[in-house]
Amino acid sequence: MEKTPQFNIEETFCEYLSKYYRGSNNPVSSKTLEAVFHVKGSEIRRIVNSLRSKGEPICSDYDGYFYADNQHEINATIAQLTSRIQKIAKARDGLVNRTGKDG
Repeated sequence: MEKTPQFNIEETFCEYLSKYYRGSNNPVSSKTLEAVFHVKGSEIRRIVNSLRSKGEPICSDYDGYFYADNQHEINATIAQLTSRIQKIAKARDGLVNRTGKDG
């Protein structure tokens, strides 16, 4: 009995971005990626997070995702992520430090 070849969506996703969407001047929208890979936006974000965690230079901006062409593009994405972390921490701190309010 022949086995069906395993499909690694993360590897395929990374190769796809690297081949077709390199550099900040050539982003692809989440909606397009959802259609190509037949997954929801939450799965696209999970894949991107996983790849970034492994060191793959998957970047993003307001126009979509792309495979970084240079360190400047990576630094811009790092700055964007840092800003999001700070905003989430501020919201968390507001909830932790709330005083005199009943739930």
